Amino acid sequence: LRFARPLDVPLKDAEWAKAAQTSTLYRHAKEQGWEEVSVDCKTHKDDASYVFPTDGTTALHLAVMSRVGYSFKSEEKSKHPAPLSLVEELLQVYPDAAKVPCQVNTYTPLAYACLVSGPECCLEDTDEMVRLFLQYCPESTSVYTSGGLSAVDVHIVSFSQVMAGRTDKRMRLSGRTSTVVLRTLLEHDPKLANVRISNDKLGGAIEILYRCNSQAFMKMVAEYETKRWQHNRIMTTSDTEDKNKRVLAKISNWWVWQWTVLVLKYGTLPNKKKGARFFALQAASGVVGCPLPILTLAMAAFPNQIKEVDEMHGTDGNLPLHEVCSWPQQSAAEDPVIATRKGMAIAALVQRYPNAAFVCNSRGESPLDLALSTGTKWDGGIRKLVRTYPASASIRSWATGLYPFMTAAAVAASADNASDLVLPSSKESLMTHLKNEAKRDLQTVRTIYGLLRADPDVMLPTDEEESDNDDDSLSDISHDNPFNNDG
Repeated sequence: LRFARPLDVPLKDAEWAKAAQTSTLYRHAKEQGWEEVSVDCKTHKDDASYVFPTDGTTALHLAVMSRVGYSFKSEEKSKHPAPLSLVEELLQVYPDAAKVPCQVNTYTPLAYACLVSGPECCLEDTDEMVRLFLQYCPESTSVYTSGGLSAVDVHIVSFSQVMAGRTDKRMRLSGRTSTVVLRTLLEHDPKLANVRISNDKLGGAIEILYRCNSQAFMKMVAEYETKRWQHNRIMTTSDTEDKNKRVLAKISNWWVWQWTVLVLKYGTLPNKKKGARFFALQAASGVVGCPLPILTLAMAAFPNQIKEVDEMHGTDGNLPLHEVCSWPQQSAAEDPVIATRKGMAIAALVQRYPNAAFVCNSRGESPLDLALSTGTKWDGGIRKLVRTYPASASIRSWATGLYPFMTAAAVAASADNASDLVLPSSKESLMTHLKNEAKRDLQTVRTIYGLLRADPDVMLPTDEEESDNDDDSLSDISHDNPFNNDG
């Protein structure tokens, strides 16, 4: 996710001459003659749609890049930034230029507008420019780079790089928080906060935030867990509690955590029930593949929410443990990150609040039911749930009437049938496919065996089943009796 600085792209004389003849507006923009560009917007409006063949840029690209301090020629980096009014003129003349990706890194003008080039960057100015893009080309936020990055992702990556290791330098915020641009983008398109699967890899704003600041997340979690361990171990009074409060205050004031909470909040907006308050821990638990440090900090900042029912999604009645157990694992064979994180999240939530394993939601589903129905394996969280609540291995599902080991077998069979519908074409891919199938089958056997070992009596027929079997046997004897004269 390291941001690649635009390369110096040499212009061939023939191409430059062709560009000069084709688009006067583009030539003036390349020369940073912004007054001439403003005139061209009135006299040569069609030139605003011109795309230079060497690097795929438009005049709007060049104007925006001059404002954020990036250019294909380093000597032109900050000499003559285009005025904000000119960016608006170019958008008025040809709004679709906001959706054109350049060839160097497939960034659109909006993506360049979201870049944070250094601590001297004014986020207020960036916010004004981004708002112009959203006004004249609202759909520009739906265009992603070839690497699957959205405008929000580009903003997160560049801001994280600027802030990495900077404890004494602050952005120029004019009294507003660092989330000013992020909030503007998410208010316009809340879907930008959602998890995405790109090229069989987990992506999205939360994932980008974590990857760009993973070391800082680990350090913050370690600091909090150390203070919590000291409090539980030593059982001292106000001194340890004060230290713990200081850690929590530090988490709340940390810019990465503020961004994380904001992304979580907007990620729940599409499903928000009117009047319901925001639950940060439930929102984090509902993010498929949410990194464990984010869940840990959410439990630290909002400790009571681990016992509270989510009000954001109506009447589901889910605790955070139910949300995590509901994470789908269809792509686990291609990207095992989701399955690994799911097991870690289940263990962390159960350790903090074991009673959650006993609770059923409003549909009568226990955490074990949800985990099995989504293909969770024995070592991926089922073992932890069963050991916390051993009796759950012998409780039939309220929805299906199946014992847990039956659910595990049925889900595995359904997944096998689905995978058999599409077979890889190459021999190497076929061998990999077969190895993955064998691995999944082994994991399924381990899951079924573990559930049966927890309570072998589920294999024994109940009194009702024995009675039914006896009735069926009598019926078969009566039907086969040669001395039966009926009919």
